[in-house]
Amino acid sequence: MDNFLGLEPDQSADRQFELLRSTVWSLATPTGRVHINRILSVALPAWRVQSEDKHASDEGLRAELRSGLSALQDAGDLIELRGGYWVPATVRLVELPQGAGHLLIGGMPSDLLPIGQDRIRVQGLYRHLSAPPASLTRLLPCESLASWSRLPTYASLLDWGRGVIDSIERQPYSPSAQDSFEFYLPGRARKATPQFKRWFTDTEAATGTLLARRTRAYGAREYRLIDVDSGRLVGSSTLPGIDVRRLMYCLDLEAQNPVSAQHTLGEDGPFWLLTSELPRPEQRLFSVFGGLTVPEDRPFERRWVFERSEEVALEAMRSLGIVVDTGSQRTR
Repeated sequence: MDNFLGLEPDQSADRQFELLRSTVWSLATPTGRVHINRILSVALPAWRVQSEDKHASDEGLRAELRSGLSALQDAGDLIELRGGYWVPATVRLVELPQGAGHLLIGGMPSDLLPIGQDRIRVQGLYRHLSAPPASLTRLLPCESLASWSRLPTYASLLDWGRGVIDSIERQPYSPSAQDSFEFYLPGRARKATPQFKRWFTDTEAATGTLLARRTRAYGAREYRLIDVDSGRLVGSSTLPGIDVRRLMYCLDLEAQNPVSAQHTLGEDGPFWLLTSELPRPEQRLFSVFGGLTVPEDRPFERRWVFERSEEVALEAMRSLGIVVDTGSQRTR
């Protein structure tokens, strides 16, 4: 099984993320920013030493470095500016629920912080403090967990989804012979089937607004809202900046066909099994509480293990309409 986000301690990954923090911090200090080409040039020799693949090409290692920078940006430690420049993000604390301590977020390397290194527990991308000293809490700002994870706020998922659909203006549309869409129709799918099996190539004479997708040139996937009238495509709009995955969960609820999360007993212990991807903010949130594995032979499965604050993660699932099944089943 592939291991992600710190299910088991991975000291090599921990060192690599710290290497990138230190590189960006030191190079950006004189001018306030550093270009990615400079980061790659300086970090490459040390990254090669720490790489598990001793025969990796420079091109492959640079791709790993770019991926690491993107991961640290997603975690809130680094910021990418226009023109390929990077800067360290402001150092801050994020308080975790249920007395689970704090996250230490920001671009400052750990060894420059006014705290003993033995008080910092590293889990993949994230640095945890079980009880930050008062000197640190007085020094650093504190960001809420919702703000850091970028969870949207709304009265209900259905209200949010309806607001998204109503706020986007569709333009008259006449499809050409080359246009080939798939439509997300959870009402036509079997109960609790994974979301990737809820896409259909025809509308079955539907009338209304549908979520659609198509594959453009060079493999890029594009999502749209399509107005249909008795199966005819009459209006269309793109979805810039819209959380399409969250919209899919909303449509599941509207169709009264939610997906499920199953508590499962595996050979290595219990985990929560999902067969549909989560929106990115929920993934970010869950990775703080535990870790994710994806079996190589079952790539559609998402197996989450929570080391702390499990109920917070389960409540986040329920807010997406996911049916949380606590009756344990066994799997290989």
